[in-house]
Amino acid sequence: MGNVVGGITNALFGKGGAGTAEAAVARARELGKEAVFKPFTVTTGAGTGQYLGDGQYQTTLSAPYQDILSSALGGAGSMFQQAAAFDPSVRAQEVFGEQAALLQPQFEQQATALQNRLFGSGRLGLRLAGESAGLGAGSGMVQPDALGLGQAQQQTLAQLAAQSRQQAFGEQAQLQQAAAGMLQSGLGVSALEQQLLAQGLDAETARAAAAYASGTMQLDPYKTQAQIQQEQRGQNAGFFGSVIGGALGG
Repeated sequence: MGNVVGGITNALFGKGGAGTAEAAVARARELGKEAVFKPFTVTTGAGTGQYLGDGQYQTTLSAPYQDILSSALGGAGSMFQQAAAFDPSVRAQEVFGEQAALLQPQFEQQATALQNRLFGSGRLGLRLAGESAGLGAGSGMVQPDALGLGQAQQQTLAQLAAQSRQQAFGEQAQLQQAAAGMLQSGLGVSALEQQLLAQGLDAETARAAAAYASGTMQLDPYKTQAQIQQEQRGQNAGFFGSVIGGALGG
């Protein structure tokens, strides 16, 4: 009787459900190999980006971009150092000295022309006070014309001093702007490395997601089959119970 019951049980329940589950697990393992994030290599004109596995990433810019990056960052560093060491007051003095030296011959010509006019007009009796007006030599009363010329020349020098300071600060600002521009250029080239990795990450993420979705769809028939087999088992178990009950009652 036991052998009969066992045979009927195997016939009714069999190994179909277990076989379906085993096949589903085997297929899931196979599909799962494609649904994981894998190493990749992306190559463009800018260079190469790679994921080597185990969380290791690597980028290599092409030779032209490497040269640009090196020049930009190196130049920016040098200019920032120059800007930091730049002393506007010292530079202003240099500019003022250079421009004042260029004006000196003109000042002397103006003084000579004034002296000639005064001599020709007979007004040279009022000697030029060179120390107070910046003209002539000796001592005596200040000639009004000489005083006016001296004041004009001093005003010109004062304006030149202000312009020299403005130029010095402008040169410092230009150094800083040039350094910032080169740094920005270098950072722009460096961003290409991130773009290379981003392209690879996006592509590999999309591939893995597509593989996962495809795998899920391929496993759905196993789920459906398992559900059908489960329902059949329930029906068969009810039928088998009624048969055994009837046989034992008979």
